[in-house]
Order: sequence, then structure tokens, then C-alpha cells
Amino acid sequence: MTAKRKSTQSAPEEFFQLRQVEEHEWEFVHARLSSEVHDELDRAIELMHAGQLRDAEKGFWRLIGRFPEFIDAYHHLAMVLSATGREQEALLIWQTAVDRGLKCFPEDFYFGRDLLPWGCLDNRPFLRAYHGLGLEHRDRGHVEEALVIFNRMLALNPSDNQGARALAVDCYFRLKQPQDVLSVCDRYPDDGMEDLVYGKVLALYQLQHKEEAANALQEAIEFLPLVAKELTKKQHRRPRSMMPGYVTHGGADQAYSYWQEQGQHWKNTAGAIDFVKRNTCGEVSPDRLAN
Repeated sequence: MTAKRKSTQSAPEEFFQLRQVEEHEWEFVHARLSSEVHDELDRAIELMHAGQLRDAEKGFWRLIGRFPEFIDAYHHLAMVLSATGREQEALLIWQTAVDRGLKCFPEDFYFGRDLLPWGCLDNRPFLRAYHGLGLEHRDRGHVEEALVIFNRMLALNPSDNQGARALAVDCYFRLKQPQDVLSVCDRYPDDGMEDLVYGKVLALYQLQHKEEAANALQEAIEFLPLVAKELTKKQHRRPRSMMPGYVTHGGADQAYSYWQEQGQHWKNTAGAIDFVKRNTCGEVSPDRLAN
């Protein structure tokens, strides 16, 4: 996606700006966020992880009051608000954080050409906040708005350290656009994310490209066999080994998480799960499926 941003008023240069570091590469500069300020943020984050959400929330608000350009404080505050059932407030906070970052983009910044690499540590707060805003939109049913964000994230950071490509695939399935799912898969041809590996299979099946779907499924099964097994189960039980925040590549927890997140698209596609069953059991060959 290539799009030129409209001119917007810049954030105060002495506090917060976007600086070019390489040709078409940029990074945020925070003039007054010292190590002591970041230590204060870390203490509030520790309270959040410890379940002391009220105290954490107060800490984030204090930081925002003193440093209204502190995107990471906004992001973690929005996480607390979302976790405590205040989704609309969380959405507004994430939007505020993203808007503050976007105001720093110069008039000649082009999405699709200019980059905000994840490797630049000061870019991560904005990218995290953008990710949070996209997720909140998607979970509230604002799929088109979420998709714009995820595609812009891929334009800003094509290496996609945050998994925006999987979220774009999910949005395309929700919008019934399997051809666009394949476009994402083509952009990351050797990707190991289960969302793309099995998303390619489902998109091909939805497009009635059954021979290609069968071939893609065999590759998916060779790479992540437990996902196919999970798709064909009559009952889906949470693995005992599952731990919040951790996923074992190739493990039962990964397969279960995929079902939880993407199983709806398989269930809503007539014949798709039976297609996996037949191919998993070796009952139908790819050349016969083409007929």
C-alpha cells in the first residue's frame, strides 16, 4: 500500500519528533524522557503484571499528565482499561497515542516507501500502540478500520515483528476476501506462522482451487501437523501445557490457539473441515480433488 499522508500540525519539536536516520528510514526522538522516567513506567508496568491494576492505572495517568508525548504510557494505560472492561475508553486512549505519533510524520512521508523499523527501539512504542488500536477495532467489529491499520503496519515495518500479517489475514477472511489472503501469503512465501500456512489452504479452498489447496494442505501438515489434527476434532480442549503469553511452535497449544482464533473461518466454509479430514487420512489425492 502506498499512500501520501495529508499535512498535519507537528508535535512540539523540543519534546517529540520523527527524525530520518537512513534513506527512507525514520525513528522517533523523545527529548525529555529520561531513564528515570522510563524506570517509573517500568514500575507501573510491574504493578499491571502483578494484577494491581488500579495502582498501575494511576501511575500511567501521572506519567501522561507530566509527559503528554509519552506514547508507551498511553499504550499501557489502554491495556489496563481494556482489561477492566472499559473498551471504549481504551480505544480512545490508543487513538490518542497513535494520533500523537502520526502528527510527527512529515508531509512527504509515504506509506509503502518510508519505514519505521522495529529495530529502532524508540519506534516500538508507536508500533505497539498502533497494534493495540488495530486489535481493539477488530475485536469491536470495525474490521475495515483494523485492516487499514494492519496493512499500514506492514508498510511501515515489512519484517513484521508483531504479527500484523496474521491479523490482516484474519480481517480478509472476515471480509470474505480470500484472494487478498493469498496476496499476504505471497508477500511472505516462506512464512512459518500457522495463520498464513493454513490460511493459504483455506483461501485456496474458498476460491475452489482444490488441487492447489490439497497441495498446500499437505505442505501445511508436514510443517504443522497438530493444527490439522485440531481442525478435525469434534471437541476442542485447552491443553494442560498451555501458558498465557507463550506458544510452543508445533505444539498442541499452538494448534489450540489457532482453532480459537481462526476456527470460525473454517467452520463457516462449507466442506472445509471435511476437506482436511479426507486429506489428513489420505483418502483423496490432490489430482482427484481437482475434478
